[in-house]
Amino acid sequence: MQDIATALQELDHILRREEAQCDALAHNIQQERQALRTLALTDMAEVNRQRAALLDKLLLLETERTAWVEGVADRWNLAPSSISLSVILERVETVEAQRLERRYIGMAGKIRALRHEISINASILNSLQVFIGKGLNVVRQATAPLGLYSGSGAPRECGVGALMFRQKG
Repeated sequence: MQDIATALQELDHILRREEAQCDALAHNIQQERQALRTLALTDMAEVNRQRAALLDKLLLLETERTAWVEGVADRWNLAPSSISLSVILERVETVEAQRLERRYIGMAGKIRALRHEISINASILNSLQVFIGKGLNVVRQATAPLGLYSGSGAPRECGVGALMFRQKG
């Protein structure tokens, strides 16, 4: 029974770290949403760098949890494909295992919520891209017929002054 107690402690440590990473990812998603809402697109590079690091850590923790399940399956002489974390926790039938199962289920709910929040941010980003694209198209259409630039790129003396743009490069 000591072996199971030690294994459950290891699992608890893995789940706690996963949960902390999920909380950090939730914070990152909110930072991204704020940057999108305020059009602080220069902040997006840092937000994306942080997101990539968080997702890498989550992947490592998932790999660690999978290895834990495979280790228990091996100790019980079962094929790893025939057993899951939930099944292991149900079979152990201790108060600690029940607590860990609740933690795992709660974390799965957090992950579903995070996926939903990420999809909302993706929708906001897509809407911004469409808006910017349409805005650029309007500017292109508004300036093209006026012939504001010669073939060599030199400004012409036509059009309304407020619509005159300087082109660099």
